[in-house]
Amino acid sequence: MNFHGIELIKQPAAEKYDCGKGCEMLLFGGCTRQEFDRQCEIISQSGNTFYAENEINGNIFRTYISNKPMHQIHVYYCENEGKMRIIADPDSNIFAKSPEGCPATHPTTLWQFEVDHSLIDCGMCLIIRCSDGSFFIIDSAHMYSVNDDIRIIEFLKKQTGGRKPVVSGWFFSHAHEDHVCKFLDIVEYHRNEIEIEKVYYNFPAADNKDNIYWGECGLAVLGRFEAVMAANPDIKCNNLHSGQRFYVRNLEFTVLCTHEDVYPKPFKDFNNTSTALMLSVDGSKVLLPGDCSVESDRVMVPRWGDYLKCDVVQVSHHGHTGTSPEFYRLADAECALFAVTEIKYDEEYPRQESNRVAVEIAKEYHIASNGAVEIPLPYKYGNTKVYPDETFEDFNGIFQLWTYEYTDEYKQKLYREFLERSGR
Repeated sequence: MNFHGIELIKQPAAEKYDCGKGCEMLLFGGCTRQEFDRQCEIISQSGNTFYAENEINGNIFRTYISNKPMHQIHVYYCENEGKMRIIADPDSNIFAKSPEGCPATHPTTLWQFEVDHSLIDCGMCLIIRCSDGSFFIIDSAHMYSVNDDIRIIEFLKKQTGGRKPVVSGWFFSHAHEDHVCKFLDIVEYHRNEIEIEKVYYNFPAADNKDNIYWGECGLAVLGRFEAVMAANPDIKCNNLHSGQRFYVRNLEFTVLCTHEDVYPKPFKDFNNTSTALMLSVDGSKVLLPGDCSVESDRVMVPRWGDYLKCDVVQVSHHGHTGTSPEFYRLADAECALFAVTEIKYDEEYPRQESNRVAVEIAKEYHIASNGAVEIPLPYKYGNTKVYPDETFEDFNGIFQLWTYEYTDEYKQKLYREFLERSGR
């Protein structure tokens, strides 16, 4: 068998997987490290140039550049699985494999941004200021966080002293509406107010066989995202694959999981298409699983093991059903971030062991609806700053949209706590 001009040493491969955006993958089970190394030799001998390598805990990842129409070949072997994957990717925007050497004019800082939760309990936006004053942003906010395109830009401008913000990288964990929609609004309606250099993501093909479970809204959002990116070719796109170590300014990232790792498990739960990252900067690590769910967790826990140890962890899927308790034990993070409302956090805490484990381990945890949180990096307990709470639940609107109803006593309690947090 020949795969994009590459002779394959092992037969047969699992069914070829359409990864989306013209990207294809072959998965081989029952492999050895020696077979992987031999396959890499053949890739090099087939006219591909070695570009980068990353090896962690018995897992080895190599990326090659091709002079042929298929621009990248990414091949990796995971020892605990005994599996090899070969990915042929037409993406011509190769990731930066070394630090970019930017000036150190600003302290590197992480914010959990308080998205507008007036009508919706979910939505995630994390903002990192790089050492040169540019920003790396993770996800955005829900379509029902109606003004957050403006609020995000205003927040960035506040950090720049009113100057036009530069986003050196914008990463999307997956294509759910509470993670990408406000970015799309920013690109479509506010391009003159912000400079966006590059986006990073890996979304599945819209015609994936499991797309019948994603809902009309999910497919519409996925289609809108790709349409917006196609209409803005000046914003470069990097398609990410597991094990790749890439740099944005002074930030180092390692890709921990994508939908390509979950395959051939089904994607009925769209959250299992999430891409997970580990951020390393100045000796600190921040674990970013997005909305990774059960199948993603089954990949990451045995594959990465103690590499998941970090200082700050973003709790997966807003603290709803996501990654396992063992995931948070391995993370062993002093700071846990919940991109959710206080109401939903309280509802989930008794029934989600993962949440309880993350909180019991942590020295501090922060719920996004209670105010934006500023965390200087490298992380040190005691340096976190919590901003005044800016938004509050519209109980009538929530009931009309979602049929959630709360007692008058509970509403009054929540409002009193909001006034206290907001300093009003």
